[in-house]
Amino acid sequence: MKAKNIALGGILVALTTIVLYLAAFLPISTLAILTIASAIIPICIIRSDVQTSIFVYIASSLIAFFLVPINISLLYFIFFGVFGIIKFFIERLRKEKLEILLKLVFFNIAFIIGFLINILGINVITGLETIVSRLFDTSTKAIASIILWIIAQPVFLIYDYAMTMIITFYMERIHKKY
Repeated sequence: MKAKNIALGGILVALTTIVLYLAAFLPISTLAILTIASAIIPICIIRSDVQTSIFVYIASSLIAFFLVPINISLLYFIFFGVFGIIKFFIERLRKEKLEILLKLVFFNIAFIIGFLINILGINVITGLETIVSRLFDTSTKAIASIILWIIAQPVFLIYDYAMTMIITFYMERIHKKY
């Protein structure tokens, strides 16, 4: 790696760590802050290369496990950090339907992993169980999980679109100037 990429990587690791640390303390949506943190990886790809962005992702994830609450660091490690790299490789295919399918496959794998280690939050499932138990007389945890999974699909596509808009904004307004 070039010295320029190492320096940029170090700065972006520090910035990512600060953003992830703020996710634990700011009274706004954790997912919104994680989205901001995930936008750093595509910016790194644009400013340098994939190798540097992988370094930023790994270093940020490792540091997050020591400085940030475990639920935030796991969300970043499993999905938000790596998505920018996955998105870069998938979008190089230039086949929109295949890209959407592959992104959904990645999202569902990350969703299942996150669900299995229970980082989605017990309160979300418990709240859905309460609502569903009033409507149906069946295994509310299973139905609540299915409802969460169904709702998560379009939310992920909206997130992917928002990431594309953030990258486009960066390319058009910021990157051209520097």
